[in-house]
Amino acid sequence: MNQGQHQEEFLIALLVALSLGIVAGWAFPALPFLTLLVVMSGFFVWAVFSIYRSSKQIWPAFLMLIFVLGVLRIQAGIMLPENDISHFAGKQLHITGVLKEAPQLRERSDGSISVRYCLKAEKIRQGKESAEPVSGGLYIYARSDKEKLESLPKIGDTLIASGTVRLPHAIHNPGQIDTELLLRSQGITATLLAGKGGITVTQSLEDSETSVWVRVLRNLAEVREHYLSSMRAVMPKEDAAAIFAMLFGGYQGLKTELLDAFTTTGIVHILSVSGSHISLLAAVMAWLGSFFRLPKVVRVVMVISAIAVYSLLAGLVPPVLRSALMGGLTFLALALDREKDARRLLILTGLLMLTVSPILLYHISFQLSFAATAGLLYVAPPVRDWLQSRRVPSFMAAGLAITFAAHASTLPILAWYFNQLSLSAFLANLVIVPIVEVIIIIGIMAGLLAFAVPLMGRIAYAGDSILLGLGYELARWMAAMPGSMIWIPSLKWPLAVFYYLALALLVLKTSWRQQVMAWLKEKRQYIVVMSVVFIAFSVGNKLSQNGKVTLSAIDCQQGDALLLRTVHGKAILFDCGGERNGNEPGAFNTGERIIVPYLRHYGVHEVEAIFLTHAHADHAGGAGAVLRNMPVGIVYTADEGRDAYAQSMGLGSNDRLLAKLHLAREGDVFDLDGVRIEVIYAPEITAKGQGTGNEASNVYRISYGQASFLITGDLTKENEQVILEQGKNIHSTVLKVGHHGSDTSSSEVFLQAVAPSYAVISVGAGNSFGHPKQEVLNRLQKLNIKVFRTDRDGEIKFCTDGKKMRVDKYIE
Repeated sequence: MNQGQHQEEFLIALLVALSLGIVAGWAFPALPFLTLLVVMSGFFVWAVFSIYRSSKQIWPAFLMLIFVLGVLRIQAGIMLPENDISHFAGKQLHITGVLKEAPQLRERSDGSISVRYCLKAEKIRQGKESAEPVSGGLYIYARSDKEKLESLPKIGDTLIASGTVRLPHAIHNPGQIDTELLLRSQGITATLLAGKGGITVTQSLEDSETSVWVRVLRNLAEVREHYLSSMRAVMPKEDAAAIFAMLFGGYQGLKTELLDAFTTTGIVHILSVSGSHISLLAAVMAWLGSFFRLPKVVRVVMVISAIAVYSLLAGLVPPVLRSALMGGLTFLALALDREKDARRLLILTGLLMLTVSPILLYHISFQLSFAATAGLLYVAPPVRDWLQSRRVPSFMAAGLAITFAAHASTLPILAWYFNQLSLSAFLANLVIVPIVEVIIIIGIMAGLLAFAVPLMGRIAYAGDSILLGLGYELARWMAAMPGSMIWIPSLKWPLAVFYYLALALLVLKTSWRQQVMAWLKEKRQYIVVMSVVFIAFSVGNKLSQNGKVTLSAIDCQQGDALLLRTVHGKAILFDCGGERNGNEPGAFNTGERIIVPYLRHYGVHEVEAIFLTHAHADHAGGAGAVLRNMPVGIVYTADEGRDAYAQSMGLGSNDRLLAKLHLAREGDVFDLDGVRIEVIYAPEITAKGQGTGNEASNVYRISYGQASFLITGDLTKENEQVILEQGKNIHSTVLKVGHHGSDTSSSEVFLQAVAPSYAVISVGAGNSFGHPKQEVLNRLQKLNIKVFRTDRDGEIKFCTDGKKMRVDKYIE
């Protein structure tokens, strides 16, 4: 192979090698750094020597060099300085820092305003000790009254906040987006909930006292605020939030129905700044340049300038910068009729981004942006040509090809994270996306008009609001179509690799495809053997799971949720997680955001039954979302009354779904696929006129062969004693520890009676209750019970054939 040939293929190989190196470094973080550095130096010498000798070993030399570089970069990327703010987690501190972004506001149901500050930490002080320097970024959450919003600090101001430093914590379940990594890629390594003192501004700088860059950021924040306020002056607040999201990203204040409709129709990416926004803006500028017959150089300058200005307006946050680089450079090359250069630019951009910030490889925004752009460049052209060859009109062929390419190139990613594929996206991209593109263009222009001619700006915004209503109604109609959204299974990494190889084979140029097919034909015997081995292994692994029952403790923050799967795959839930204030507008809905996606990830489309221990939101809150999103046979509850459960689930008092609620009575027994579920304890609360709460907790015992599980909810010590006095059989292999490890539960005598081999504690990381209590952990340790915790282990899965028990943790 001569030097200079197959440049694009060489760049792709380098990108793959770098990615594999990052994966290896992430999987084995303990690899010796100095040894790797020496190895990398050796590969560098090999590469230089190969270039000098024009050797055919250039490819392997460079691939190995880049692979080791990936290992080193991810190791360096996950290391934090010794004085990073994250190292002070759990400590009560006074933190001084500089505001990096404009404060983000969210209105709460009690009328107060929740404010998020993004701070670059500079100093910390603990108690009366002297201040010491610190580094790193953190989010600070505080409350503010509406009348104080005018005096919020500006970018560049120095603030002091007091509170307990906490580490960001993601939900660690399969298929769940890792928010810790998302924040880490943005330089955020800690959070803090400001105490009663809130935030104190120690240095409020006037514009004249700040740097040029800070003045620019302040002015851009004011421009975005101008856009939002001028929209709110002429349209409903929800419409303003939606159009603002289309222009600059963000989901604050969006109407839930609009978000659901856009999600179902596969166009939700429009509500965040993406490569499509950049390409749209670039296309408009290129069209204007062509319309006025401007020289090519002028058109290029116009496109680049527009992308730069828009990126500034959107805040220059990392997702915007990635979109500007990938979408902007790609469109620019395409506009200059340099499709091949566009592909090279994309690969070079990916190499540069991953070298600078290797953690991006695990960032869903990067994954989707890169895969979608690659689909646009590699998959869309041959699909478009194929459609046109079958006499499909050009405009329709282009739209269908782009939509197909975007879905085909991102399918494994969408399958892993969302398990959903929008079939209505093809129609939505042809009908709704053009409307949204007009909304975006008018929105940008209307903001500029509102500066110069306010009346014209209002008229333009009013038209935008009407167009949004049209787009929303069309999206609702398409979302309601049968089969609009279908479930797709999660692909394990070998299948995902095979999928992308097959997709690449389809879009290869004819000469390369012929060479690959000839090679496959030549090696067909080996390929057949490998395929048989792979299929045999997969089938054997599947058969080995037959006849086994699993009980999984789902990581749902400070709440309980367990999924039981029988030998025939039938699903039963024990509690459904949820947060306090979970039904407050804008609050994190555990059922919709964790429980339902978790079920879909494992291919659960129907739940046979839900057994709720009691009505507290952290146990029953997520059941409402499960009932709304999939068929549920029956819901068994404690004796607290239907209204308590309706409030916890966020259902109306007359909601038809409440008909599924039935009282579980002590002594009831349920059998399903060889699994036996007993209601060990179900106190009569309403009959005695007592209040609801932890004392109402039902206790369920699951048994399969010789294996058993005891589900205790928030059972109190007093009720534990009642159970012991009744002489019930509570001996179990696995104990779901009561009340998240609180010392109000799990008395030593009760633990001795259960005598479990394993204990699982469902608990939120860094929770304000101090769960699990050290006294409880000491009791469990004293009895030699192996403890698993969702805050440290993530999802915990117990798998049994009725004799042996295997335990798998999501975080090893």
